[in-house]
Amino acid sequence: AMLRAQARTRLTAPVDIDFHTWATERWGERTATRMANAISVVTYDAETGRLSAAFVWDLFQRVLGTKVPAVRWVRGGWQRTVDRMVTRATGLGVAIETGSRLDSVPTDGPVIVATDLDSARRLLGDEIPRGTSGFAALLDIAVAKDRRDRSLVFDLDEGGFHESYTMQDDSIAPAGESLYQLQMPVRPGESRDAAHHRLEAFADATIPDWRSRKTFHRKATAKNRTGALDLPGTTWHDRPAVDRGNGVYLAGDMVAAPGMRGEISINSALIAAESAVAALRTRTVSGA
Repeated sequence: AMLRAQARTRLTAPVDIDFHTWATERWGERTATRMANAISVVTYDAETGRLSAAFVWDLFQRVLGTKVPAVRWVRGGWQRTVDRMVTRATGLGVAIETGSRLDSVPTDGPVIVATDLDSARRLLGDEIPRGTSGFAALLDIAVAKDRRDRSLVFDLDEGGFHESYTMQDDSIAPAGESLYQLQMPVRPGESRDAAHHRLEAFADATIPDWRSRKTFHRKATAKNRTGALDLPGTTWHDRPAVDRGNGVYLAGDMVAAPGMRGEISINSALIAAESAVAALRTRTVSGA
């Protein structure tokens, strides 16, 4: 039934109904639950079915649909990408300063604030709505390579996700080792320890004998910092606006910009940058 749903690329889901209700009417409750769990990989939410049908259906088609281009990997990972951005920005004359905490923002020109919404609220004195985000247990494991290991696993029962990053890019781990990242949405009222216990049980199924083979092991949780989620009746347009007025612009994964997770940050940054440059040009022309 999930495969049949995947093929419905022209089907449009409503904004004002939750995904579980909408999908159950079409494919049955069991399939609707598994579809929601499968897409928890991009929501980090244990109750993905409660979200807007339009929001979840778009993610389902993007992640599992047959018409979407393949994922492309940057060799060296995100750090290689960030390093190239730093080099480019420095070459353009941008001054980059790290390790200095801000308690106010400049008032003499356009300013882009790129941080989590709680920090932005304190920094700007702006009652920015917090919005809805995910909550998941995370697990990084490195093990000696084994032919039994899998590349990619979706947990349709509990919403877990497992992926090997070294099978695409072997430069991010020492020779002869494989790196895996796993996640499991934390259920309402569930403790972090209980969620990690379920996640390690998932690892037992996807990385055989990982405890005796591991060379690296790290666990964490991510709460309210995994990108914006849209509840029934809302779209990305209803999130906190990028333009906060008085030359202040927000960028991040919880604001009013299209996409999912990191794409929201990228798209909001582009909107903020274009707006800031336009404001600067207007001020320059007015001053002239």
